Amino acid sequence: MFNEFIKHYNIIRDILRDCFLYGYFSRDGLENKRNVSSRKVSYEIRRIQQYVESEYIRFDKDGRYKLMSLSYDFMRHPDNFLVSTYMTKSFTRTDLLTYFLTLLYIQSENRPCSLKCIEDGLNTEGLVSFDKISSKTIQRKLTEMCESIGILSCEVVKRTKYYSISNDLLMTLNTDELKELLTAVSLYKNIVFPVTAGYFCQHTLKDYLQYERKMKYEDKNIYNYRHVHFHPVIEEQVLWEIIKAIHLRRKIRITYHSPKNVSNSNNRKILIPYKIRYDVRHGRFYLISFNTHNRCIVSRLDRVEDVELLDEQFNREGFDGEYRAHMLYSWSSASLNPANKPETVKLEVVVNEPSENYILEKIKNEAPLGKLEEIEAGRYHFTLQVNDSYEIIPWIRSYAGYVKVLESKELAEKLLIDWKETLSNYGIV
Repeated sequence: MFNEFIKHYNIIRDILRDCFLYGYFSRDGLENKRNVSSRKVSYEIRRIQQYVESEYIRFDKDGRYKLMSLSYDFMRHPDNFLVSTYMTKSFTRTDLLTYFLTLLYIQSENRPCSLKCIEDGLNTEGLVSFDKISSKTIQRKLTEMCESIGILSCEVVKRTKYYSISNDLLMTLNTDELKELLTAVSLYKNIVFPVTAGYFCQHTLKDYLQYERKMKYEDKNIYNYRHVHFHPVIEEQVLWEIIKAIHLRRKIRITYHSPKNVSNSNNRKILIPYKIRYDVRHGRFYLISFNTHNRCIVSRLDRVEDVELLDEQFNREGFDGEYRAHMLYSWSSASLNPANKPETVKLEVVVNEPSENYILEKIKNEAPLGKLEEIEAGRYHFTLQVNDSYEIIPWIRSYAGYVKVLESKELAEKLLIDWKETLSNYGIV
């Protein structure tokens, strides 16, 4: 899905992450942080600016430095502008002409055509010069349009491949049905992963309505989203490769980010990919995998630079028990050290009954392995086990005024320090 459009996206991903999540980096600052030359950084920033609308790009000055950041307002901009950065592949004039002229020739013939037939037709019409393009190049483009893009179909007759335009899958839908389909895609494109596929589908439907049905579709933007993170989309190329590896039961070699001037030879690991976890609160993807010694490895995808699928396969079901042993009590991404036991946390929950009983139901739904015990009317004890109690701090904070920590001294002290620091920042203590 990504390879047809993208080249060296790992560099673009790093720049986007720095500018979007952390913001306000100069070109020199990005060069010093990444293993990339200033010339390459400047080139990639120019490419990004070509695809990201100017309303999302902000520049500020710090002395002689020009600082760039990316920002958006999800109530005014329901579309994820970062998706467009996947369309940054460079094409030569010959590339584009080869694609379009090949498709036009096959369509004009209105019959399946072999490679020789296509070559002869393009050469006879003077459309392609074989001094500039080889037969292998045309064959490679045909294979790409068949296997990767899907706009051509291929039939083998007596060891010869014949190419034709693929069937129109949308022909059976009338215009009103296409509009309804586009409305549904417009909703799910931001909430079903990988969202890049949803945006590509929406773009295709709009073009189809305009060029095949001769109807201009006006995007009404009838949906708005809250708490939808845009930044995970820049990890979706990595995510897609890992999902493919899990599906095919193939081991992977991943390369982690390395600081500038540090060799990344030690940052490559061969892993058995088992599961993808998504932290909804922070918008982070995690890969749960195992190394050659069956040790559980948790990797944040925003720290992975590259994923390579290996030929060696594995039996995924053989790791079900290991996964449960390490991750059963993980609140987000922390795995359990085999030498340790899960921490027990006991909370006191105080609510006004019955008007605030929804608080109890919400807690039980969010921590299904916990145990709720009524002490008296309006006062409950909730006990749960976690691999790392610090992971549930944001969750406990979300119930401020209702929840107090009874057991887990370190957790209680950490919360107290955090609250004091917050109050101090506001000048209250």
